[in-house]
Amino acid sequence: MLLPLACLAFISDSNVPEQWLRLPSGASAIPLDLILEEGVQRVRMIGQGLAQDVAGYQRDPQRLFDDMHNICTRHLASSAVPEGTNVVVTLMDKEVQFGLSDPTVIQYFESFVIRDGICALDDAEFLH
Repeated sequence: MLLPLACLAFISDSNVPEQWLRLPSGASAIPLDLILEEGVQRVRMIGQGLAQDVAGYQRDPQRLFDDMHNICTRHLASSAVPEGTNVVVTLMDKEVQFGLSDPTVIQYFESFVIRDGICALDDAEFLH
């Protein structure tokens, strides 16, 4: 099921247009869509300036993780996300239809799992 992420827009910082979210790195992102699958919620966002690396993600991957975690936390705060649900955050520089790839588009992915009401890194992804 594909849903718009307008619900995230009201949580934005007052220094950016209402539909843009200010992230911890100082970068901004705009909600694209929410894809609901059994046990997985995919939060897809367009990141402003990803192609130019304005947030410094390539220099400091921790900044990217912090921004992705922030997106997951905002999603959790604005939605009813059951315990144990996987939340996959995608940050891309322009829209790509879900399920397709485009080598000209920068896309970052991070997988979280809801544990004790918070977004925790889904390290099980790497244990297979």
